[in-house]
Amino acid sequence: MSNPKIGFIGFGEAAAGIAEGLVGEGVTGIAAFDPRPRPQQVGVTMAGTIENMLAISDIVFAAVTCTVALDVARQAAPFLTDRHLYVDINSVSPDTKIAVGTLVMDAGARYVEAAVMAGVPGYQHKVPMLLSGEAAPQLIAAMTPLGMELEDFGPELGRASALKMFRSIMIKGMEALFQECVLGAEHYGVAKKVLDSIADGYPGIDWDHMAHHLIGRTAIHGERRAHEMDEVADTLRAIGIDPIMSEAASKRIMWAANKGLKETFPGDAPKDYRDVIKAIHAFDEKIKG
Repeated sequence: MSNPKIGFIGFGEAAAGIAEGLVGEGVTGIAAFDPRPRPQQVGVTMAGTIENMLAISDIVFAAVTCTVALDVARQAAPFLTDRHLYVDINSVSPDTKIAVGTLVMDAGARYVEAAVMAGVPGYQHKVPMLLSGEAAPQLIAAMTPLGMELEDFGPELGRASALKMFRSIMIKGMEALFQECVLGAEHYGVAKKVLDSIADGYPGIDWDHMAHHLIGRTAIHGERRAHEMDEVADTLRAIGIDPIMSEAASKRIMWAANKGLKETFPGDAPKDYRDVIKAIHAFDEKIKG
């Protein structure tokens, strides 16, 4: 597929970052559809409907919230043809990826399941992605020359998503643990000492830096990350494992997200977890008052 026209369903942070990187590579004719108002971006045409966006796109990246990934595929399906390569980059369970793939392929289009393995803002279009599906080699052939970092994880759908889901148990589980740890410890003014003590027992990791990084990142992406842990829980239930830790992590992360942190820190993630704790306390005081 030479000079493919690229489209996005959903144009939030991830899609906008990937698109910006592709524009920097000289890609033209990028289209996007998002029902929510989005700022104009250089090199990207916002379409009024999914149908209009698909009419001018060949490779389509679905980048929506995990809760609507399947619904969006249903909306797109009537307008998909054998010309389209539908790439689902949403953080959803393997079963959901398979269901999306079935819808897309039944419509006559090709499908690739993609697991995004790092934060898009730091990488843009070069963010590492793990791919599953028979059409993965076609996506790699089309997009690698444009700088995308894509790895073929085999034709079987669900595998790339499974890796992402089980990795999230550790990554987002640590986010929840750090959050709960420093919330309590800082009440007594001992958070730094607690983290130093952990470093004594587990050397080689800057635990204080990790606390600042993970808690700051969760502050602005908490709702999305909590929903991803709900997908992890669904994944575990599907294979007969009680998702005790995953459900707890989702609950803790969502608790903080509901404290208005995204509005308090609308731009970059806060660099100091103490700023996050202060914002949580200020929110609670405002609610009380």
